[in-house]
Amino acid sequence: MKTAYRVIMLTGLVACVGCGASSVTPSRSPTQPAMEETAADRTSNATTWPPLPVADTPYLNTTADVQYVGSAACIRCHAEANETYHHTAMSVSMLPVDLDTEPPDGTFDHPLSGRRYAVVRRDGALWHIESKLADGEPLVIAEYPVKYVVGSGRHSRTYLVETEGFLVESPITWYSERKRWDMSPGYDRANHLGFERAAGQGCLECHAGRSAALGRSLHRMEVHESAIGCERCHGPGSLHLNKHRNTDITAIVRSKTEIDETIVNPAKLSRELSEAICQQCHLRSHASIVARGRDLSDFRPGLPLSQFRNDYRLEAPDTPLTVVSHVEQLHLSRCYANSQTITCLTCHDPHAAKDVERGPPHYNAVCATCHAVDACGAPQSDRERTTLANNCVHCHMPQGETEIPHLAFTHHRIGQHALTEPRTKDAEMLPRGLGELRPFHDLSAFSSEERQRSLALAYAEFAYRDEEADHAEVYQRRAWVLLIELHNAGLRDATMEAVLARLAFQLDPSRAEEFATAALADETLSGQDRCNALFLLGDAAIERRKEPAALPFVIELTKLRRHPLDWLVRAQAERAAGRDPIPSLEAAVRIGSNLPRIHQRLAEHYMQSGDQARAARHARLSQP
Repeated sequence: MKTAYRVIMLTGLVACVGCGASSVTPSRSPTQPAMEETAADRTSNATTWPPLPVADTPYLNTTADVQYVGSAACIRCHAEANETYHHTAMSVSMLPVDLDTEPPDGTFDHPLSGRRYAVVRRDGALWHIESKLADGEPLVIAEYPVKYVVGSGRHSRTYLVETEGFLVESPITWYSERKRWDMSPGYDRANHLGFERAAGQGCLECHAGRSAALGRSLHRMEVHESAIGCERCHGPGSLHLNKHRNTDITAIVRSKTEIDETIVNPAKLSRELSEAICQQCHLRSHASIVARGRDLSDFRPGLPLSQFRNDYRLEAPDTPLTVVSHVEQLHLSRCYANSQTITCLTCHDPHAAKDVERGPPHYNAVCATCHAVDACGAPQSDRERTTLANNCVHCHMPQGETEIPHLAFTHHRIGQHALTEPRTKDAEMLPRGLGELRPFHDLSAFSSEERQRSLALAYAEFAYRDEEADHAEVYQRRAWVLLIELHNAGLRDATMEAVLARLAFQLDPSRAEEFATAALADETLSGQDRCNALFLLGDAAIERRKEPAALPFVIELTKLRRHPLDWLVRAQAERAAGRDPIPSLEAAVRIGSNLPRIHQRLAEHYMQSGDQARAARHARLSQP
């Protein structure tokens, strides 16, 4: 159990935002400076390595001390914009469950996992229930009241439950086109995660309007505003609200050319800064690294996203181009490259839904600003086959299948797409060769050390992605070499130390404890990095057969994240310390029911203690 746990926890987990000993020097990426003077020659350290200062901006609400006020405060003066916005998908990106708007109750079986799922209204809540089909009879193994629904419902509705303070995804999704309940994306397989998949900051960053992790947790989340709201695109509103609080509404008629410095207007920003607002959610690259000294929640509209988040995409020779987001697709379009003005807002009004924009005529009009309709080279017969004659988007931005089952989205690489060619949202599922990570944004404002750190962390994050298992060790070694160079130069930060500890676990095990201890010395270390460091120190104590010494680490770990294997290690340490391990074993199987040996152990324990009902239940669950 211990060996499997060690491998799973450090090579199988990926941050929501991340073993031979031979040395391999990575080929140098063009984005990584050729360092005539090596990092080891420098005398830099943490005190002389300050984070990059935030860019100057005329808007006053981009600083951290300006308060959020919530979208409801905007309605008094912006009722019309609020009304049209509430017809958009963003306005319902994530909402508390409302029984009156939910699909009907239902039940379905999932033969691959031998599970039955039910959705029922009970006690004023919507419950999701998972049962194991043992001897043909369902045995309930998990049931939770649903707290949030994610998605507009146009394509699907996915659900989050809150248990013991943690937000987790439900394995049950409603698919609107098929009008039926089925497995959530990624769950349609024999050994799926059930109610284990964490919904932390990485998920809520895009789906929720405003949220924050509690304490240093991985997925204990506090949701301040569930759906995407006004301040997500315009920035915190306290200055703007205070300026206009006592103003007659009829007097708030501003010139189109006038700038109100108390609130960001995306339409008045440069193309880079306007797009940065959309890129918060619509730029999903192969690796994404939070800039040193920053948090994802620090970003404010009106500032460059790259100063808070560095995104990288893989470029590999002789393999299909991989494009994983709408933003990257758009930037590869000739229309975008040949224009200085095209942005997301060129086609999309964030305050209006497609039906308000009148669908194809709206987008055709946008295309017609540069292209004459009668200049289209497609045969008239093909043009007439579209849902609306001369529908530019139908051919040049086709709908395509995605890696998410049952769904399709618009391809944003504007171009000539054959009507018969496979149209995928991205090339993510295609086989890839070994490649280089390159930054999406211009990072020249960062120092060479900062760029090297970011690139190294990107390689480390990318290495632990499941689909890159064939090349994982190569990418791990690239990250290791780059980070060790910075470390040997005296450069320090807790995230670097935590990632070095994780890499050392496989590449240089003798140093894993050293780096983990250094990482935890920074009390601000949080999320996945803190969890990894805690695990490594607990694991080191267990490897030395000093299980009681692991207890402080694994106890904190079980408070920061919800994972059955953490509880198994905690039970092991408790048993060695003379404590009762049964509550921890129960917690392990409550979170993850696919632990037959633990069910068997619990069945034996309860049989000995005379609790026949619990013994029988765990005995049934221990059966394959």
